[in-house]
Amino acid sequence: MSRRCAPTRHFLRGLAATRRYIAAVRRIVIDARSVVAKKSGIGNYVESLVRHMVPLLHDERLLLLRHPQHRAPLSTDPRVEELVFPGETKSLSTVFRLGSKHSFAEYQLYHSPADLVPLGLRCPWVVTIHDLMWIEARELASAFLPVRLANGIWYELNISRAIRGARAVIAISEATRSAIARVFPEHVHKVTVIHHGLDAERYAASAARPRSAIDAWVPAGVRYSLIVGQGSPYKNHAGMLRAFIEATHSEPDHKLVLVRRFSRVDREMTRLLARADVQSKVISIPFVPDDVLLALYQHAHMLLFASHYEGFGLPALEAMALGTPVLGSTAAAVREVTGDGALHAVASDPSDLVQKIRELSRNDALRTQLRHAGLRRAREFSWPRCAAAHLEVYRTACNA
Repeated sequence: MSRRCAPTRHFLRGLAATRRYIAAVRRIVIDARSVVAKKSGIGNYVESLVRHMVPLLHDERLLLLRHPQHRAPLSTDPRVEELVFPGETKSLSTVFRLGSKHSFAEYQLYHSPADLVPLGLRCPWVVTIHDLMWIEARELASAFLPVRLANGIWYELNISRAIRGARAVIAISEATRSAIARVFPEHVHKVTVIHHGLDAERYAASAARPRSAIDAWVPAGVRYSLIVGQGSPYKNHAGMLRAFIEATHSEPDHKLVLVRRFSRVDREMTRLLARADVQSKVISIPFVPDDVLLALYQHAHMLLFASHYEGFGLPALEAMALGTPVLGSTAAAVREVTGDGALHAVASDPSDLVQKIRELSRNDALRTQLRHAGLRRAREFSWPRCAAAHLEVYRTACNA
């Protein structure tokens, strides 16, 4: 009798072992719908995070949410699956439709990489908070009052819900952690600060791009400084543009390239860009591919990044990594990221901006000093380290 039952016992033992293995596997959802052809900073963050996290997986399996317009899988690793769902991470579709269609009850964790989480989730979640500008400084988020009012209410409600219900919160800077401590002091114990990384291969000297790579956007031989960022008031584009025009009025050959990804209603910038003296000095570009953007950084005289408010400040870090001198602001996150690798000006002080732009433009010794300091500072930011820290947060949250 025992011999005839042996196969059954082996089967049951194998089934039990399989169930223990399945129970031990952490199944994690990451919203990667911002990874599309025209990626924002959030898209770049998620793409780099996944790429460097996959080799570190142990008992984890990932489900990546993808936008219908995505071009290729983020990973071909068998431990990674993809699920297409419309909308991007911070869309209405995320909050109101995703949870009703997919509750993810069978998953151990859901990671939102950008502030908002779906209604109806039936698993714990981790949320990455980039900043609290829409709560703390709405006037810097939009120059258009109706947008400021509507989005302010929207983000305050949804960020509050995301943080209060989160098992863990990832802040991309100490500056953001401090903001969370000010607004949600009872939840600051959940916060882990994890800086973004930097792709060492993309920013290596061996990957240098020729000046000809940007000739279609900036004519050959033109000396230019650079501004990069979305067209919201916190970026201080108008203040930097005015300061640049004044600081370089005796340098007609020195142009300003403005890569402005998108702009909400901004009458001040519209008026500025219509001025004849501005049009003769400014080359405005709404969007460029990533490889062109890196070449623009690399061949710029300097990057102007005197923001009023930031959660991190990736353009400054990218410029430093490519050896481009940076004029940053005294905003907490900008100083945190740039350290001694940039010159700093008070964003709200026009005379300080003019003085620092003039100094950085004309002082070759200072430019050389900042170039070396910026390269050293940029090497402190690592995507593998960032990915490992995220995995540690996931594992702790799953076991809580």
